[in-house]
Amino acid sequence: MKTLITLFALLISLSSIQGWCDAEQELNDRLERGVRHLDAERYDLALAEFQSIRKEFATSEGIGSLAECYIGIVYQELNSLSEAVAAYQSALARKAPQDVHGTAHLHLGIVYKTQGKLTHAENHLKQALALLPETAEGHIHLGDVYVLQHRLNVAENAYREGIRLNPDHTESYYGLGRVSELQNRLQQAMAYYDAALLRNQYLSQAQYRRALTYRRLGNSEQAAAAMAQFRHLKTYEDAVHVYREALYLNPNLPVLYIKLGELHETYNNLTAAVQIYEMATQAHPSYVPAYTHLGELFIKQRVFEKAAAAYQKSTEIAPDDPQTWLKLGVIYVNQQQFESAIAAFKQAIVVDNTAAEAYNNLARLYAGLGKDIQQAIDLAKHAVSLEPTARYYDTLAYAYYRNTQYAEASEAIHRALALAPDVDAYNKLLLKIQAAQKEK
Repeated sequence: MKTLITLFALLISLSSIQGWCDAEQELNDRLERGVRHLDAERYDLALAEFQSIRKEFATSEGIGSLAECYIGIVYQELNSLSEAVAAYQSALARKAPQDVHGTAHLHLGIVYKTQGKLTHAENHLKQALALLPETAEGHIHLGDVYVLQHRLNVAENAYREGIRLNPDHTESYYGLGRVSELQNRLQQAMAYYDAALLRNQYLSQAQYRRALTYRRLGNSEQAAAAMAQFRHLKTYEDAVHVYREALYLNPNLPVLYIKLGELHETYNNLTAAVQIYEMATQAHPSYVPAYTHLGELFIKQRVFEKAAAAYQKSTEIAPDDPQTWLKLGVIYVNQQQFESAIAAFKQAIVVDNTAAEAYNNLARLYAGLGKDIQQAIDLAKHAVSLEPTARYYDTLAYAYYRNTQYAEASEAIHRALALAPDVDAYNKLLLKIQAAQKEK
């Protein structure tokens, strides 16, 4: 639900609330903490925070309404719809700024739509739009209500208004596809379903409707392909649901976040994977795997600044893990922050003086920069003595080459090639060394 519903700006200017007190920053901090728990799907903690605010500010109508709205959202996320309705109605019974009441109407409309109470849903969604006319979600949900009432022309208008306000919402296009399909405009329906999938390729119901529409168009091959894709995505959705249920029941098992993130990665849903790893860092701020998985994902996306921040946090939590320092150093190299990379590789050696990769990486960096070449050679020799791998012999050969010690370089690269004869980079370095020997 939270992917569609904009959690309204309840961190509003609280000075607009009648009977406001002096402790504005403290209350803002508490609201923000509750929102963080909500974003991390720690619903028990979020509910406790908002209930505490409601109790403490019982005499302030505006703050009470604000807290009730958040309590309603928590219950809605937990699918406790009767409790959500009671909270939203309580929010509306109190004096509050327009955006708070508008959001309460919006969420009430959504809940009533879910419960099949379409007249109530329509009434509250219209009231939401009267207060918040630029809210795309209100038009989308109103369109859904109209489709359920088989009022297809007004449903189409509602979805189009949703697109006008926010062209990125998948649900508007899916809704237009349903309208077109119900009106037997099958090619138009297919175009809308494709537009929905363009914005969210993991929307299984769009693939399902495509399969049925292809079948009606007499295209059995495309129908079968779309149905296969639907089943693939439905398997993914079901697995995500299982993990989310497990997380709700076992909030203190951070490994479940990692498993869910890895599931998202398996389906190449990297945006969702980033979100779940970030949720893990919020729920369990000292859990190193959350940061390392997040960092690895940012590396895949070549967002090196964010990757560095994730691994920096890892080194703060686990300063004695050489692998985090090594990874951080490699990220710095990719950012061309060479002094920071040197410091990270050196720290890896301080933490573990048998970390061959740290010596190798530092040697390679020194040689590449053309500074401290003799130290680069010594470091590369030490790496080879710890682990005589082809990659480390290659670094030793490169360091010798950069120091114009071509005979030693030739010997080292031949050792690398003896271990890995088909690596193109090693053969290229051999040719460069041989060419330099001839010129000498």
